[in-house]
Amino acid sequence: MIQNIYTNWNYIRVIRLVLGIFVMIQAVYTKTYLFLIPGILFTGMALFNTGCCGSNGCAIPKSENKKQQEE
Repeated sequence: MIQNIYTNWNYIRVIRLVLGIFVMIQAVYTKTYLFLIPGILFTGMALFNTGCCGSNGCAIPKSENKKQQEE
């Protein structure tokens, strides 16, 4: 789990982290604490590299019949 935090960083993951931190700071600054929930959500999604479907939940499965497709 901790290794997942340090590997596979891309620009979408960085955007999610920055957005989550920004939303949390704004929620505390404006005292609208309801917005802490999406801030924590975006930050957690970035740190643990998960999304709506979990890690690799939306990936397209590899075809087992590769030889048949080439013919």
